Amino acid sequence: MAAFLENSYSLVHQDNAADVPSQNELKNALEKGSDEQKIETMKKILSIMLNGDPQAGLLMHIIRFVMPSKSKPLKKLMYFFFEVCPKHDAQGKLRQEWILVCNAIRFDLQAPNEYVRGNTLRFVTKLRDAELVEPLLQPVRQCLTHRHAYVRKNATFAIASIFTHLPELMPDAPDLLVTFLDDENDPTCKRNAFAAL
Repeated sequence: MAAFLENSYSLVHQDNAADVPSQNELKNALEKGSDEQKIETMKKILSIMLNGDPQAGLLMHIIRFVMPSKSKPLKKLMYFFFEVCPKHDAQGKLRQEWILVCNAIRFDLQAPNEYVRGNTLRFVTKLRDAELVEPLLQPVRQCLTHRHAYVRKNATFAIASIFTHLPELMPDAPDLLVTFLDDENDPTCKRNAFAAL
């Protein structure tokens, strides 16, 4: 499968000139703010995290107050947070909060909005834990047959990533992508499937 997935990263840059807010201030902003205020708060959180502070204590607040939002920019920032947020505790076990996150990812993979599905599939390409990926396999497979090309093209990369990092979860991925190529008409989707193979 494709090795280029190893080098794909998502970055958010925020100017660090402002004072760094405390974790309690960030929690209050997530609890009481509008979607626009939450977007600005998420940008601050991501900036702090990318500067070396993991902000793991905010995960539950983001699950409670950001995850239910319908705002697409806010969801995109939420997935950036999930990408860099610590997923394991000090003993190396998956944190319990990630079970809630996994459930929300399943719902987003089945969302009626193709942008939300596509963005969620892009996040799935960055997951490396079998415990997180296993419940997502069926929705990811279903996205290969979605009516919108944006979803299908991201589904090809998600399947390739799962096969590359966790081949035991999806041993039929190459056959699945070859079958997809036979049925697909969109050139971008075909290109992604070829690149994934």
